[in-house]
Amino acid sequence: MRRIVRRTIAAIELSRLPVAFGAVANVWLMILLCCADARLGELPVASQPLWRALGAGGLVAVGFLAFGAALNDFLDAKHDRAFAPDRPLPAGNLRPRRAAQIAAISLLGGLFGSLAFGTTGAILAMSLAAVILVYDAFAKHVPALGIVLAGLATALSMAVPCAETTTLLPIWLAMSQTMGVGALAYVLGEKRPKLTGRSALIGATGWIFWTAVLLALELERNDGRVLGTWTEGGAIAIPAATVLVGAAVGYWKLRTLRGSRAGEKILRYGSLWKSLVASAWLVAAGMHLEAAAIAAIAAVAFGTVAILREAGPQLAEPVSWRS
Repeated sequence: MRRIVRRTIAAIELSRLPVAFGAVANVWLMILLCCADARLGELPVASQPLWRALGAGGLVAVGFLAFGAALNDFLDAKHDRAFAPDRPLPAGNLRPRRAAQIAAISLLGGLFGSLAFGTTGAILAMSLAAVILVYDAFAKHVPALGIVLAGLATALSMAVPCAETTTLLPIWLAMSQTMGVGALAYVLGEKRPKLTGRSALIGATGWIFWTAVLLALELERNDGRVLGTWTEGGAIAIPAATVLVGAAVGYWKLRTLRGSRAGEKILRYGSLWKSLVASAWLVAAGMHLEAAAIAAIAAVAFGTVAILREAGPQLAEPVSWRS
């Protein structure tokens, strides 16, 4: 029994499921915003039952996140034996072939979920898979390129349900969050090679390029308006304040941490932060019930992860009694 529990916990850790809801919340945000836009009523995302669209979107988010994570650990198994021996593969809790199987199944799940959003959604999903492959194969070892591709992957995953969306500001913010959190996790996690000033400049250039692309699309789809209806009644202040508060709280909690533990915590808190920002966008859009649901699910997911982190080692290891 303990062997099964240990392997299950290892599979969950390998696929990064503890931080998956941040990605799910971002995708659900775009689905809900697109369904509320009368101009997009004929698109697949809006013409199907909402529960089906949310289910397919969740499958896309979790599938591609688990695909990238499992593939990363599979490719880095030799490196992790020397530098991260507590990871599931070097620790012997899972075999490398299991990681490959999880990656393949997750990829198929993500692609299957994208079919609910039509041909364009499937094409974007395949583009997302390609970005993840490039990232895992070599870009993660080039800090500037890896951070930019991580942000691009976030943007693509959010665009899968509705590539024609007229609301691109949440995509830009989520992309920027991913890049910022990723850079912080890289630096405080003391990863190698180090993020130099030159690398940071290249990464900033990549961020500016994709910002310009999203800005051009925003202008084209909203008759030259950048913020659209987000300026009405100061609605934009809600997600903006959530971003600032989240950044301040994260800085306060992580200011003294360094090493792999710091990188892990940053990514975990970053996932909760994304969920809360997604909820804030929905509040700004007047969708209060949906915002409360996402915030509640995020709280439950974060609490469950915290409990499992404490109880997991005791469940997975045999109990020893002192005589």
